[in-house]
Amino acid sequence: MANGRNGKRPVQSRDRNYDPQKTININKSRSLKSKFNFFDGVKELDFTFLTLVIIIVCIGLVMVFSASSPRALRLTGDSFYFVKRQLLFACVGFILMMIISKIDYRKYEKYAGIFMLICLVLLVLVLIPGIGVEHNGSKRWLNLGITELQPSELMKPVIAMFIAKIIQEKAYDPKTLKGTLKLFVWVGITAVLMLLETHVSGCIVICGIAVFVMIAGGVKMRYFIGGGAVVIPAGLIYLLNDPVRSKRLAVAFNPFLDREGTGFQACQGLYSIASGGLFGQGLGQSIQKTSYLPEPYNDFIFAVICEELGLLGAILIIALFCALIFRGITIAVQAPDTFGCLTVLGIMAHISIQTLFNICVVTTIIPNTGITLPFFSYGGTALMVLLMEMGIVLNVSRHRVRNKE
Repeated sequence: MANGRNGKRPVQSRDRNYDPQKTININKSRSLKSKFNFFDGVKELDFTFLTLVIIIVCIGLVMVFSASSPRALRLTGDSFYFVKRQLLFACVGFILMMIISKIDYRKYEKYAGIFMLICLVLLVLVLIPGIGVEHNGSKRWLNLGITELQPSELMKPVIAMFIAKIIQEKAYDPKTLKGTLKLFVWVGITAVLMLLETHVSGCIVICGIAVFVMIAGGVKMRYFIGGGAVVIPAGLIYLLNDPVRSKRLAVAFNPFLDREGTGFQACQGLYSIASGGLFGQGLGQSIQKTSYLPEPYNDFIFAVICEELGLLGAILIIALFCALIFRGITIAVQAPDTFGCLTVLGIMAHISIQTLFNICVVTTIIPNTGITLPFFSYGGTALMVLLMEMGIVLNVSRHRVRNKE
């Protein structure tokens, strides 16, 4: 006898032990594993960009070891001291990069204002005696016990996201003078705090990032011309009234005028570049790094690259940076929204400005500002933040691929 309205026997489950709640828990577990599995969905990332990052970081670690080993052996008795620390930060940075590459970048838009305020507070804390840590006459660090944090490094990606958020949400109209002045106020507050730390190089990079993002976001050039007419003279007055930096300006383009004093580091850098020739002295064979060149594994690591790898090696490093920046700009252009586009452009501006300025400093095209070479110069906070920025770019590339599909 048929059962049911249509005379059909009702369908029975094949599994009498079927538990819907158990199925939901299993699906949640799989979703959680997928979220924290670094290699899940890796095909959606921009593989070219990821490969370039890995290559540059690996070469950077090799050069940190080569440039730092003589001094590390002399200071600590362990020639691997600096490179081991840098490798540790690189590993942590890569893990953070892969985690961030799986977090939807659009979530940062909601919290960009909070990130900005946190960074400003950290910059203020650096200035407080007993909290800020001073090295070589500059207060730029916070002591966290196991390591030191440089808040200015965190500010570099945050200011790009903050301005991108404002432009995306149209909180200020960047095409009007009133809206532009509001953006300038935020950048100005940051710049003043950086100058109080006597961190001129960081101030230049952060302002450069902000300007680049604002131009890409639609701010009119005439407003920058007007702002520059005020800022540039004020900056020159600041530099001329600073004893250390005024001396650097005096020998900026001819360090041999004071080669035993203010121009010593620049002169030794030029000696390194000249002795490298076309093909270099060979990896690990630099003479200048042993005792002549100050900070060979930090600000002036590019001089060691030129000495050991020669002109061809230096051109290869520059070509890798150019390829990374070009690929990043491509990802920005194909981003699904304004926030993603401007954030990635800001990150690429960070790498571009800092790389260009470091090379110009080492070759004495501009005065010595203490600016480091991204991915190469020794510094844990800087390397980790850079890799976290690369994670954001990779996440934008993931969404770009999905949109194509």
